[in-house]
Amino acid sequence: MKQRHNQSVAGVEVGVLTLDTRHVLVPGNVQHARSFEFPVRYEVVKGVAGAALMAGEPGAARAIITGARNLEAMGVSVIVGACGSFANYQAQVAAEVAIPVFMSILLEVPLLLRGLPPSRKLGIIFASTATFTDEVRDQCDIRESSRIVAIGADRIDAFGANLRQSSELDSRALETGLVQLCEATLDKEPSLGAWLLQCSDLPPYASAIHKATQLPVFDMVSFINHVHSACGPRAFA
Repeated sequence: MKQRHNQSVAGVEVGVLTLDTRHVLVPGNVQHARSFEFPVRYEVVKGVAGAALMAGEPGAARAIITGARNLEAMGVSVIVGACGSFANYQAQVAAEVAIPVFMSILLEVPLLLRGLPPSRKLGIIFASTATFTDEVRDQCDIRESSRIVAIGADRIDAFGANLRQSSELDSRALETGLVQLCEATLDKEPSLGAWLLQCSDLPPYASAIHKATQLPVFDMVSFINHVHSACGPRAFA
């Protein structure tokens, strides 16, 4: 076996960019290492507030690119962003490193829209729908906005703990609120064919959403599992 040049840590294929958050992280959250059955390398982007990331402020790019370069130097094979709003910097980061970069689960949107029948729509649950800007759509090559039903988790009282960076979280109340929100949305939009969870705090509740609505649920944890499998494909006899 040959080790990569200047690789100081081995055996970690996926590098995850995160913000320096303080809210409660439960298993299933992208920022919780036990969400994965394989090791991941986290790089905390210092000096970038959540509001700045969600707004796509240009001044945040330098710190994010530095974080990506640090992950690359550690020897990871692929870089992902924990928060869906890292989408604002997809093109800039991809241009600065030599390994694949997937800054947001929103990069899956064009694929899912192609996979769904033309008569079906994709429901996307954002931390806040205000983050679904023209810049994000451009960065993720999203061209069929008319087939997207965008709803915000910020409409749920229990989700406010995450937005406030609270040290407490009523996870059961958040799950109940998300299920109710999805059920109500499906009642209004029966043409929905799948869900996508934009926020990294929401994958812990994907199973409950699927059970309640019987629709496929895509999130960043499942996407990271997918890209990790590409870094070590299964060998067949």
